[in-house]
Amino acid sequence: MATEQFRNEVILGLRSRALAFPEVVEGDSCVKRSFKVRKKGFLYLGEKADEYNVMVKLGPSIDEACSLASNRPDTWSVGKAGWAILKFDPAEQPPEGLLERWMEESYRLQAPKKLLAALDAG
Repeated sequence: MATEQFRNEVILGLRSRALAFPEVVEGDSCVKRSFKVRKKGFLYLGEKADEYNVMVKLGPSIDEACSLASNRPDTWSVGKAGWAILKFDPAEQPPEGLLERWMEESYRLQAPKKLLAALDAG
């Protein structure tokens, strides 16, 4: 599979999953696609010729993210406020299920309780 096609499939897959959450709006933030729930960002996707990147806000998984980031200090980082930035080579497959799990965690941290109740009920 061509590198660009692979990167696009990853980005489009994350985009599709993000838009499936209740009340998500897609927009732009600088050079990234942003996904917000009631004006609170929970996912940012960026693409460049030599990489694609994902930014999510973490809570319960922060220790896991810090541990994984310590193995990839040049491409992954976790900030004090819990935002994790993950950069991938265009042909690189993210760890199976990791981004989807962290994206949902990020959504749950930013969404109002009423929307989480609807998500869990449906």
